[in-house]
Amino acid sequence: MTTAPRASTLDTVTRGVRQYLDDPRVLEIMLNPDGQLWIDRAGEGQTPADVQVAPREAEALLRFVATESGTTLTSEKTTLAGTLPKWNARVQGWIPPTVLAPTFSIRKPALLLFSLKDYVEKKVITEDQCAALTRAILDRKNILVGGGTFTGKTTFANALLRVIAEQTNDRLYIAEDNRELQCLAPNKVSVYTERGKYEMRDAIFDALRARPDRIIVGELRDSSALELLKAWYTGHPGGIATIHANDCPSMLTRFCQLIEEDRKRADRELVAEAIHVCVHLQLDRQTPAGRRVSGIQAVKGYDRALRRWLLEPLAA
Repeated sequence: MTTAPRASTLDTVTRGVRQYLDDPRVLEIMLNPDGQLWIDRAGEGQTPADVQVAPREAEALLRFVATESGTTLTSEKTTLAGTLPKWNARVQGWIPPTVLAPTFSIRKPALLLFSLKDYVEKKVITEDQCAALTRAILDRKNILVGGGTFTGKTTFANALLRVIAEQTNDRLYIAEDNRELQCLAPNKVSVYTERGKYEMRDAIFDALRARPDRIIVGELRDSSALELLKAWYTGHPGGIATIHANDCPSMLTRFCQLIEEDRKRADRELVAEAIHVCVHLQLDRQTPAGRRVSGIQAVKGYDRALRRWLLEPLAA
């Protein structure tokens, strides 16, 4: 088992990608085993970068991230999940023999704050949908934002948070495992979870002692969905959370599946009462934004006999 020496400074291992790390338009930086760097810019989609990254430089970057994240990369442990702290960027990496050459994907938190009006201008949503979402927020509806990986869930959630910040005086409690949500509200508490030490369920449970008007969760990944359901249902409406799912009905089903990871049967009628609006996004390279909203549905209940969610469009 061998390990390469740690790079002395961050600059020495990022010269090939530094310009993209510093560019607020760049959302993801991806290196393939052939040395080609690919960039995903907001509103532009994925394009090849102008630089090639040598295997030695890529491996040095990954080893730096491993050291900063308190882990190692070896011939036996060839995958990495860590962060670049300066940019609060998530890094997933691989080294040989799992891949032919060092490979990574660096996901940056969205730095550009879009408004719902921006989504209208980009034809992601309609004027009617914008108005309906704004009304849902002001009416303190609980909103679930869903989609696949890198469909823009967090960026859209940030746009919803912008409405709260600009049009209410509410106190927000924001819980997330990565620092991605951006909220300009002056009265807020942001807490960050750590696996094995301070879990999401702990953070949501503690929210009730922070006197929030709204509880916001960066991403639901586990049975902490049960804690959020109880919080949203018992006196803290107006929240926002994101979740991985294929469409609006599956967002609600996935929410129930997360609850049931803790071996508790999810009460689907209760879920349908606590979650009021589902917004689903998906990738679409044919659109100017590279993504589109595929559904904005109001939740009307759950039909136990037919085993299906009762949904209807929030607006045309």
